[in-house]
Amino acid sequence: MGKGPPVVKSFLAALPLGCSFKTGAKTVSVIVTVTLVAGNLGLIFLLMTVPLGLCTVTVSRVIKADRDRLWQALWPFGSDAGWSGEILSAAPLDGEGTALIRLSWEGRDGRPIERKARFEDVRDGSHFSMAVVEDTALDPSFWANYRETAQLVSEGDATRVTLTQTDRYRGVAFLIFRFFAMRRELSKLETWAATGKYRKGGWFEHPLSQIGFAAPSSCGRSSASTSVDSRWPRS
Repeated sequence: MGKGPPVVKSFLAALPLGCSFKTGAKTVSVIVTVTLVAGNLGLIFLLMTVPLGLCTVTVSRVIKADRDRLWQALWPFGSDAGWSGEILSAAPLDGEGTALIRLSWEGRDGRPIERKARFEDVRDGSHFSMAVVEDTALDPSFWANYRETAQLVSEGDATRVTLTQTDRYRGVAFLIFRFFAMRRELSKLETWAATGKYRKGGWFEHPLSQIGFAAPSSCGRSSASTSVDSRWPRS
């Protein structure tokens, strides 16, 4: 069998592979290399490829501000909907909850992104749900399973704001990206509520940055408390 560590030598000798192994330094080095490569491939699969099904990310924070003021900021038709500079305008398209939202971010064509959204379960001052029908930056299939909600509940002289986003994911990379983006949004909302000023966050919140994270999983689709609820697809 050749020279090598006794434990490794005995282990390899016991393998029912019908072939001999040399347990010298070179062979051990190959085993380590193969293990590292397999581990990296497994990590890439987990981050980019493994099907997760429908997942709901929830981020919640208590903000010392009046509920109505925060509603006017989060509701796309609110008087402070432009608090972050993201929404330029929002206009209803029909009487069934569909609206056209113009964003300050530029799409791949260099023009402001226009997004058609559908609003449901609207409770003035406390709750709304939104689905994206289409926009000028991403293919409609990207938004097929996407839903988001905002809920505001008064807690004394403060308000608990809870945001959720539901989508179909392949790999955890884009899911993690959205979690941190939502958490940053609440942090900046809290700063805005306290100071009246918005602190820009750079490329992280840019809609086009989502393309890079979403590309590998394109077929699918704190805060005081944070949760991720996954509904695994049926086999």
